Amino acid sequence: MTQPVPEMMTLLLEIGEQSSQLWLSQPDAAPSHYPLAFGTHAIQPGPFRNAPPTPLELERAIMVVEDELMRIAPQIPPGLQLTLRSQPSLAEVLGDNQLDRDLVEQAFGQLAAMAEGDPLAASLLPRDEHFAAVLLIVREWLHHLASESVLIVE
Repeated sequence: MTQPVPEMMTLLLEIGEQSSQLWLSQPDAAPSHYPLAFGTHAIQPGPFRNAPPTPLELERAIMVVEDELMRIAPQIPPGLQLTLRSQPSLAEVLGDNQLDRDLVEQAFGQLAAMAEGDPLAASLLPRDEHFAAVLLIVREWLHHLASESVLIVE
């Protein structure tokens, strides 16, 4: 059984170009900082070389991101909402600053279909490797670290 998350806990993921930073703030304690070895230009390792990424590039990126997330998973309380700061912003394309897991999974499914050459999927998402990197990172977070949603901030 999971423990309830204290109300004042916050979790901020800042996705950078070469690396990312995670900040976990807790009541009555100094924030915890976790550097992460991935970013929009360092995702598989190195940047995606195609826009949209190829299926092989997506698979490599998933492995890189999963490895980093599993490294920090024991320190992250399950169920805590993720707050995200990134460029590009997912909100601009997906239409909201609050995204639930199902919407992110649906968008990632479209990205995977676009990588496979589906022309319909290609019309729904930008053909931008940096957008693809942010979407993949957020999808992996929601998938592996038990967050139900992500709040996007500027």
